[in-house]
Amino acid sequence: MNFLKDKKILLIVTGGIACYKTLDLIRRLQDKGSQVECILTSNAQEFVKVITFESLLAKKVKSNLFSLDQEKNMNHIKLANDAEIILVAPCTANFISKISNGVADDLATNVMLASNKPKIVAPAMNTNMWKNRAVQNNINTLKKLGVTVLSPESGKLACRTEGKGKLMDIDLIVENLNVFFSEKKLDGINAIVTAGPSLEKIDPIRFIGNFSSGLQGYEIAETLSFFGAKTILISGPTKISPPSNVEFIPVESGEEFLKKSIEKLPADVYISVAAISDWKAKNMSEKKLKKKTTFTSFDLEQNKDVLRSICTHKKRPKLVIGFSAETENLLKNSKKKFQIKQCDWMIANKITKNYGFKSNKNKVFFIEKNNIEEWKVMTKKLVARKLVKKIVSFFKSYKLENYE
Repeated sequence: MNFLKDKKILLIVTGGIACYKTLDLIRRLQDKGSQVECILTSNAQEFVKVITFESLLAKKVKSNLFSLDQEKNMNHIKLANDAEIILVAPCTANFISKISNGVADDLATNVMLASNKPKIVAPAMNTNMWKNRAVQNNINTLKKLGVTVLSPESGKLACRTEGKGKLMDIDLIVENLNVFFSEKKLDGINAIVTAGPSLEKIDPIRFIGNFSSGLQGYEIAETLSFFGAKTILISGPTKISPPSNVEFIPVESGEEFLKKSIEKLPADVYISVAAISDWKAKNMSEKKLKKKTTFTSFDLEQNKDVLRSICTHKKRPKLVIGFSAETENLLKNSKKKFQIKQCDWMIANKITKNYGFKSNKNKVFFIEKNNIEEWKVMTKKLVARKLVKKIVSFFKSYKLENYE
């Protein structure tokens, strides 16, 4: 369903190589019936010509804070007030730094500061710039200020390197805007998501762990929140900043995952994405185990099964979803887990050098009773979006069934 018709969108284009892609973005929004106004920063004009945007928009593009024609009616205030939402795409590291610190030295930054409307930024930059601590601190500041950040994608970049920093796919930006203007389809739904690895200590220094990045769980939590669900993210140690508008609970061990999960029940949906170790040290040493000691083996015991514990709990959520990471016999092993865990859905994902823990892509199978769907290879963000859409459909049907 199209929720973008007649919506007033102010698009701010900043000076990155990806700004040429915003021409396609404007066309897509126009096709949806949106009313688009555009501000082109001076740096953006080094990459694209104003006349190109004006030809596409069939109207004047705004750019100069001190334009007599534009500012005689306090144009920066009018732009701020008229828009229903402000989208910055692409959003450079420089612009992120300015708006996170309240700088207002041109038309675009003045509008951002003067507006009390919802704001979305879609960053695009070099990988090392994106990872830079200063940029990440500024991103976290924006999130705390209520700005929605559409994280960049991974791939080949204009600087001839490969990594995270690509502008989010245009179709996905449009879809995010469409969801924003839709009714929050998961309003009133309480969700718990687990993500990341567990660390099972052997001694104060060593632990049993795994290579889970936590990215898939974080993407699911962010998407649930975006769709209106009140979301709790319980996460093992990762290098990812928690999504905005999500209650974040850091943990380490499988025992802590289970304890915090049960503490947060009841919930409507529980999604177990975390890679929790099956085993832990039976007796953790209080001191570092030395090489000179007989440290050739140590006793292990099984961790409690967090997913099964939630599935069999007296406060079991209406919908429980598990993830099954396998290196071989994916469907056979995952279907077995599906039966043992007693969850409603299972997402089976193959761990290879191209997909899974160390990649931003996943190749998954969706398993439910009497049905298995093979999903094409897609980014973890798209996996999250597809899964959350299924969750929306589930609760829509659930409410109808209970109403009847």
